[in-house]
Amino acid sequence: MVEELVCDDGMLLRWGGEQTVRPLRIIIYLLLLGWCFMGVAIIADVFMVAIEKITSKKSRIWSEEKHRFVTVTVWNATVANLTLMALGSSAPEIL
Repeated sequence: MVEELVCDDGMLLRWGGEQTVRPLRIIIYLLLLGWCFMGVAIIADVFMVAIEKITSKKSRIWSEEKHRFVTVTVWNATVANLTLMALGSSAPEIL
């Protein structure tokens, strides 16, 4: 007969059984949870820097009206940001 493992005390991992103090386990879980959120924040910051770099691309074209070169943005910032926001919010469905 196989014995089922059930967490009676509500914790996911049994670190040391009853020998480990429950408040210590709670602090460890909260620190690990904060560490995970910091990782997501760092990745999001790197991603946003890359998006800003892509959407800030500019090009120089010759203007017949002004008879000189004019710098124009390649991406419309609003459309680019909304498209990337839509892609980011539905990425699980796309992948």
